[in-house]
Amino acid sequence: MAEAASFVECVDLSGAMGRIEPWRELCSRALAGNVFAEPAFVINAARYLSDAPKLEFLFAWESGHPDRLIGVSAIAARPVQGVAQVWQSEQAGLAALVVDSQSGETALSAALAWLGEQRPSVIGLFTPTLDAKGPMFRLLEVLTQRQGGAVLQAHARDRAMLGAARDGVGFTSALSSRRLKEWRRLRRRLEERGARFASSEGAAVAGEPFERFLALESKGWKGRSGAPLAADPRRAAFARSLASDMASQGRLRVDRLDLGEATIAAAVVLVAGDRAFYWKTAFDESLAEYSPGALLTIELSERLQRDPAIAITDSCAIEGHPMIDRLWAARLSLVDCLVAVRPGQEARLRRWLAQRELLRRAKETAKTFLLPLIGRKLS
Repeated sequence: MAEAASFVECVDLSGAMGRIEPWRELCSRALAGNVFAEPAFVINAARYLSDAPKLEFLFAWESGHPDRLIGVSAIAARPVQGVAQVWQSEQAGLAALVVDSQSGETALSAALAWLGEQRPSVIGLFTPTLDAKGPMFRLLEVLTQRQGGAVLQAHARDRAMLGAARDGVGFTSALSSRRLKEWRRLRRRLEERGARFASSEGAAVAGEPFERFLALESKGWKGRSGAPLAADPRRAAFARSLASDMASQGRLRVDRLDLGEATIAAAVVLVAGDRAFYWKTAFDESLAEYSPGALLTIELSERLQRDPAIAITDSCAIEGHPMIDRLWAARLSLVDCLVAVRPGQEARLRRWLAQRELLRRAKETAKTFLLPLIGRKLS
């Protein structure tokens, strides 16, 4: 059994901001790349977004090496009926949990032990949106099996992902020849009108390229519903601060399809380790007949598949997304997980998870009926 970490500390947002450098260094050797658990994302989301609860940050440091950080989790400060919850912002595709590739088991074990000792009322830890086939899920399985329990799961779903091209065979090999022919025809028509693709990386991408995306997003359905990042001062501050932080590290790219001086489609990609995250996209709806969003995604996908540093691109999309699901055939299996902090609580945890699922399904049903009435899409 892995030795427990010698020190787990719990700090507030201010304390977490003072530990950004070791946190960032931990993310460079993470068990799995997760940009939504990096300080650039979590700190800015916690500072600016209205959906952020009051958070506690658990920092696990390696035994014998007090300067080596091996795990970070952002947890809602107020447990819900005895269950602590790893935070996932509405702007995030995964939960705010990261552990070291070599000492991940130690970090998770230490965090659970800390909860058991320092939070007597807490009986479980809930982590949303885990890769059901990924290493973090497997670590949780190992830890719970040692307690004689199991990882409780709910809300299993899939979302589109893009793997690296194998033997020169890319994602287009899975597309129908009819669709490919139509998209190529639309691309030629736009190029005849002067359309061109552009990709921006480096520190400058947080300037004009990112602002072009924000402006374009505001013109579409999100703009009409008040949902774009730029429409709300706090969301806009979050987006710009995140873009600046990620661009300064060379891990933000904005791809565009321009027509003359106008941007008619834009995509924002964040990178963590060998994983890319297709975080945001927008297109000019007045040119919907040309499918500019799909054309840009095809171009971007081909570039990502040719990048030797990228193994997987996560679409960050809803299950069944009408555009990306047609283009990317591979799927990422996701699940929400609940684990016991101490043995003997499985029945109570199962009831908690069942109640949460009922509430989630009720909200999803309401969203299905209400959003179309106010002009918003489900994506």
